[in-house]
Amino acid sequence: MAKRDPSNTTKMVIVGGGVAGLNCAETLRQSNFTGEISVISNENRLPYDRTLLSKVLAVGDVNKLSLRESGFYDEAGIDYHLGYSVTEIDRQNKSVTLSNGNKLSYDKLLLATGASSRKVNNEGASLPGVFYLRSGEDQLAIKEAAKNASNIVVIGGGFIGTEACANLAKTYPGKLSLVLDTQNPLQKFFDYDVSAMFLNEHQKNGVKIYNNRNLAKNVIKGKDGRVSSLVLDNGYVLPADMIVIGAGAEINTQLAEQAGLDIDGNNKGVTVNPFLQTSDSDIFAAGDIASFPSWTNGM
Repeated sequence: MAKRDPSNTTKMVIVGGGVAGLNCAETLRQSNFTGEISVISNENRLPYDRTLLSKVLAVGDVNKLSLRESGFYDEAGIDYHLGYSVTEIDRQNKSVTLSNGNKLSYDKLLLATGASSRKVNNEGASLPGVFYLRSGEDQLAIKEAAKNASNIVVIGGGFIGTEACANLAKTYPGKLSLVLDTQNPLQKFFDYDVSAMFLNEHQKNGVKIYNNRNLAKNVIKGKDGRVSSLVLDNGYVLPADMIVIGAGAEINTQLAEQAGLDIDGNNKGVTVNPFLQTSDSDIFAAGDIASFPSWTNGM
């Protein structure tokens, strides 16, 4: 693996501290790139395995989910700017502005800004005690809140909601309720028989299931400034000391749109060619936000 050579003044800037950004930086060094690599991450942690958060939700330690030892980045000469976001891309002058006002110039730029949890607009959704799971900080907050909760409600039958509920139920049996807009968990991803198996497993683990509900009509009630219950569309009231919402994800294309890059009209991702180049040949996009052409039909 190549190391940083100060005589090589080529600057590669990567926006996004997830797997796509890490893979880009690591692959550049493996491909003998000796220029400057700067990675900007809005999280305060070096890259970790985000997919494990829902699987170790109740007892896991995000600090143990790192994808590389910290010494790897020093050895490879990869500079991480943690806790900052990029607020602007200046394509003409080839620079990015960070949230602290500093600017970084680039020769090539990769956007790997990933996705964010989709927030719901239900009444009471902003109350303390309502959680989403996307980051390591989210996992730690849910883990801590669950320790003192008698009634934990999970809303959503996708992968995040189902896995979060299953993991919490192992540590806190009898305290979980799962609210679905389908008959079975994961029914939108698997056939009925398979999804029915997941339903059966949840019930065997003591999870109370409330299915076929209109989630948009849920009302979250609070007491003393904190969530206290969930009122379902049929008026049934579930006591809730905390609520975990799994409503899917939304890709973070705002920065690309602000920079005037082409956006795919079908899936709203950043349009790229087979080499991940955007409509600006010096800017690339990867990961969740990239709309990659199909090998089968070229579209």
